[in-house]
Amino acid sequence: MTHWRLIAAIFIALSLVGPAIADDASEERASWWLTTGFVSKHHDNNSHYRENNPGIGVEWHWSESWRVHAGHYRNSLDRSSNYLQLAWMPLHWGSGALDLRAGASVGVVNGYPPTRDGGYFPTLVPTLTLEYRRVGVNLVYIPSVWNVDGAVALQLKLKLF
Repeated sequence: MTHWRLIAAIFIALSLVGPAIADDASEERASWWLTTGFVSKHHDNNSHYRENNPGIGVEWHWSESWRVHAGHYRNSLDRSSNYLQLAWMPLHWGSGALDLRAGASVGVVNGYPPTRDGGYFPTLVPTLTLEYRRVGVNLVYIPSVWNVDGAVALQLKLKLF
């Protein structure tokens, strides 16, 4: 099975079971977002890493607290990476159209040769999201694990519907 088929199969499975595990699921709150790749800043100040990581992805918010993220980007080692994440964002601050959420994402990513020879490996990353009407940003902290140096990464997004 190719990487894209695997990602599609997992995304479809999460889409089907997601609302069943979310206690605040509501069709009125469901939305789709288009995401970019990332801009990253690595912990190593003398970094040899690529810190402009172009890509494309989608987010599906099936409730106020639960989301699924999937996408493709050029990683900091200048390799192609795919990711699939389930995000829980229980902490919320907001007023009107401004929405700030904090939580964590768990999932898989590939494309980092020092880890599992570039194959998929599990991730757990703290996540902060700021959304205003139809635009937003995701800020994630990537810890240093399994021979991959950590970073802070910023992702832009646009609400589709």
